[in-house]
Amino acid sequence: MGSPESAGSDVLLGRLQLALDASGTGSFDWDLTTGELIWDERLCRLVGLDPATFDRRIETFYAALHPADRDRVEQVVQRAIDDCGQYHAEYRIVRPDGTERWLDARGRVFAGTDGAPDRMVGVAADCTDRYETWQREQDAVRAESERAQLINAVTRALAEALTLKDVTQVLTGTLRAAIGASALGVVLVESGRLRVIDAVGYDAHVIADFDGASMDDPRPLAEAVRSRLPLFAGDAAAFVDRWPDALEGIGAAWAYLPMVATGRPVGGCAVRWDKPQPFTSDDRTMLVALGGLAAQSFERARLYDAEHELAAGLQRVMLPRRTDGIPGVSTACRYLPSADGLQVGGDWYDVIALPSGEVGLVVGDVEGHTAHAAAVMGQLRIAVRAYASEGHRPEEVVARTNRLLVDLETRLLATCCYATIDPVTGDGVVVGAGHPPPIVVRADGGVEIVAPSGGLILGVQDAAVYRSTAVHIGPGDALVLVTDGLIESPGQSIDAGLRALAERAAIGAGENAEHLAERIIAPIGPAGRRFDDVAVVVARRDRGDETRTDEARHSIAPGAPGAIGRARAFVNRTLAGWDLDPSIVEPAVLCASELVTNAIRHGEGLVELTLVRFPDRIRLIVEDDSPTPPRLVRALLTSTGGRGLDVVARFSASWGSEPRGTGKIVWAEFRC
Repeated sequence: MGSPESAGSDVLLGRLQLALDASGTGSFDWDLTTGELIWDERLCRLVGLDPATFDRRIETFYAALHPADRDRVEQVVQRAIDDCGQYHAEYRIVRPDGTERWLDARGRVFAGTDGAPDRMVGVAADCTDRYETWQREQDAVRAESERAQLINAVTRALAEALTLKDVTQVLTGTLRAAIGASALGVVLVESGRLRVIDAVGYDAHVIADFDGASMDDPRPLAEAVRSRLPLFAGDAAAFVDRWPDALEGIGAAWAYLPMVATGRPVGGCAVRWDKPQPFTSDDRTMLVALGGLAAQSFERARLYDAEHELAAGLQRVMLPRRTDGIPGVSTACRYLPSADGLQVGGDWYDVIALPSGEVGLVVGDVEGHTAHAAAVMGQLRIAVRAYASEGHRPEEVVARTNRLLVDLETRLLATCCYATIDPVTGDGVVVGAGHPPPIVVRADGGVEIVAPSGGLILGVQDAAVYRSTAVHIGPGDALVLVTDGLIESPGQSIDAGLRALAERAAIGAGENAEHLAERIIAPIGPAGRRFDDVAVVVARRDRGDETRTDEARHSIAPGAPGAIGRARAFVNRTLAGWDLDPSIVEPAVLCASELVTNAIRHGEGLVELTLVRFPDRIRLIVEDDSPTPPRLVRALLTSTGGRGLDVVARFSASWGSEPRGTGKIVWAEFRC
């Protein structure tokens, strides 16, 4: 019979065995001297090995570890042996059948009689469920963080988007990439129909077929917009089950998001993925929130575009359409809007044929880039033209304009520079009202900055007095008037800007007015980099023996038969007469045909076709009475029209448009 101590130990071992059995925990005993590793049956089963065939080698244990965990576990084991201390590791094992399980192993290293590590004893339990729960929690936290970052990124981008085009680019670019979609299309509600304003990733025939769809259309995007409820299909089977006749190209998951603002549908987004999507409740909430942000942005952009078009239209009406035709003086004008606000502003210019036979030149700047500024600008331009045409002296013209601005009580101020030139004698005067001074570019290369007698800014005091400064413009000389947007910029003073302007102008001494104007504005960056609008007027006094062979003009009457053919012949004949290479002539003829066709189609009055020869390029200019600016649109594969500007963009070195009075000019350039 055993001793009481032995019986007590057996009871404790029995209880331990029951606890291990109940928890599914296995035990191990590793003899560090002999290398024998003993696993009990439970641990063998956890690892997926047969207890009867387990070879009791530590290498077998390491081989069962997941490759990504092997080095780490070996280091933990070795550290416990070196310290003769505790051992704890969580790791994945790969069973012979390929399944992976997580184990939580704990043990201790015991020293032998000589104090050296002798054996490691411990237990291991399956912790896969605990780990997977933790992993799901971590994935959820990470997904929530990614969703928040995505929403913040799209929100920031939409906040910076001003126009409908800007908002659309955020959706088809930033949003589509962020959510990993292969295609995204945007429609807006217009007069009860859905108009596709942009789509990326969808086939052209799908876009063309849906554009202009009725709100009652049975297809899913129309349904989402009509019902104001988002629709989701996580895989093709779900899509076909709900919309069996509406499969929109190759895809694996779809979302249709209504855009609702102030309680009414604004439009919708159709999104497609190439892989099935789970569309969790969080995913759906995020997509719906993004649709709401887009709706608000589109409403804001519509208001901006409407205000911009109103202001731009007002500005187009107020700026002069024609600034030439005065014998003895050649003129060239340029106007470039700023990137700020509505991209319209208070800068104006004019060239006036005076009763005395002189020519009047004016540039001015009303503060601000708003519709209000554009309206005040128009009033001042008309006032200057009216006072000058009545024959008032230049000083009185500016003084009367000042009194008008004070009386209007607009709370806006303006600057102005008004000059007159006698084409016969070259004598002239300059009057300034707080405006940058003009410069005279001499035919021999000299440049002079004309410092007019100081005058108050317009609109400050109704009794302000203005004085004139005499100037003489010799044959071949040019007088250049500019607004401060050309010479003032962040980090550069007006004085430094004037010096830089004088240096550029000096290079163009002796050139005609158009060439000089181009040289003056050449350093100006694109609209995205301009902080102010720019107006330039160049008036060059012709030489007595000068014949102008570098500019040709052709007028096209409205409704004239054969107008396009005659325009092509004019361009061909003119460029051939200038002895230009056919590689320039043919593209220019093609682009002239397209631009004149557009002008006749969209305008109602006279169309002017002008060719200007520069030393390094040819400029083709088409002027019409339509104020609508041209837009380069992506023509659909099935389209039979709408490719005119695409042709111009492809075959010219550069192209653009500018407002001109009640209409516009569209130009294209070809390198010589």
